[in-house]
Amino acid sequence: MNAQRLYSWGRSRFEGQLAPVAWAGGVLRAASQTFGDFPEVDDALLLAETEERWPQAREVFDRLRRRSLEQDVPLNEEQALLFTLAELVAKVAHNASGSRPPFDHDSGWRIGPIAYRLASATDDPQLRVELTTALGGEPADS
Repeated sequence: MNAQRLYSWGRSRFEGQLAPVAWAGGVLRAASQTFGDFPEVDDALLLAETEERWPQAREVFDRLRRRSLEQDVPLNEEQALLFTLAELVAKVAHNASGSRPPFDHDSGWRIGPIAYRLASATDDPQLRVELTTALGGEPADS
């Protein structure tokens, strides 16, 4: 599937959610169960589950970004996609909190495509099923 169609699919997935932050957190939860224990990702999961924490999203994003850029213990491809998902969850929560300045308006639109890339990159069939379920489906011509 080409990038533009995948992006459009991600936009429609995100915009169709009644509770977009909770949905984003659910996608992250499905992804996070396979790749080890990362406290930064756990922070993003807790953030998504607790609306009162949304104003802390920028700090959660900053911790995620610092860890994803850490060169002493680099992330593999799947872990890097997981961290990208977690960063997007933090961005969506930040924007939903009304905090300024906002992150990119299309941050939520990229959750579906990143999760789809993660599902495609893994050889774990259970992870693929869990991600597809959390996303609410997969792109039509995948």
